Amino acid sequence: MPAKRVLLVGDYGHRDFREAFAWFQTHTQLALAPSVADGLAAMGSAAAAESEAIEDAGESAVRRLIPDVIVVAQSRPGQFSPQQVERLHAASPLSRLVALAGSWCEGELRSGRPSTGVVRVLWHQWQPRLIPFLHPGSAPLPDVWRMPRTAGLDEQLASTVSPAWPRRGGLIAIHADVRETFLTLSEACHAGGYAAVWYAQSLAVAASGVVAAVADGISCDAAGLRFVREVVQRHRPAPVIILLDFVRRQDYELAKGEGVSAVLAKPFLVYDLLWHLDHTIDVVSLRGRMGV
Repeated sequence: MPAKRVLLVGDYGHRDFREAFAWFQTHTQLALAPSVADGLAAMGSAAAAESEAIEDAGESAVRRLIPDVIVVAQSRPGQFSPQQVERLHAASPLSRLVALAGSWCEGELRSGRPSTGVVRVLWHQWQPRLIPFLHPGSAPLPDVWRMPRTAGLDEQLASTVSPAWPRRGGLIAIHADVRETFLTLSEACHAGGYAAVWYAQSLAVAASGVVAAVADGISCDAAGLRFVREVVQRHRPAPVIILLDFVRRQDYELAKGEGVSAVLAKPFLVYDLLWHLDHTIDVVSLRGRMGV
């Protein structure tokens, strides 16, 4: 299957989008546009180039090159107006529209004027939210990608509960201070076929066969990072996923520097947690088979 065609519009060089940009370059047919005007021109130039190629081949029909996805990378509130996003949609109505929002845009739903009719993805959510569509077959596809542009944010969120995950095996170590949190997280893990064991700070647990760990109640101050380091070392080479109340870029980089495999913001979608569990466990398994 050919790689998806992506038109990436906006501030794609911003550090919030560094990881997503690198993935797009490797796994998609990527076209770049620093502004909406550049994006419109790029689609027009691509259409013109394809038309010339068709004419050279002796074909009379004129086709138009359409991106599968238009990703608008927005690093600050108000960077793109709803009218500009609608111009992109009008230029390529069959393309799916994604708003990739940077760390400064996380409060835009409350105080700003975010565009409607788009799949809205925060900078730290891009992997489970975009890869299943851009890399078909890699994970169950949420219905949000099949919904009309008129679907609201609540309808988009509700659609994420429908995909049935393949039943996986393995034991997940859950580091949580209170039992209620453990039960909530273990229920999410059970949806993916995993078993779970509770690692409370007051209990000395030494379970064998752990394939991944999830740690809640994390802060990225000196004490919190020390705890993260201990969790990573305790379960190595199993991947560790941590849950933060709010993901700041600095905290994200500090956690990744301690060897954390993924960082999720609370509240999170069960779909996102299961995607990260499946992906990180597969990565560790592949490294083991390769002797890395």
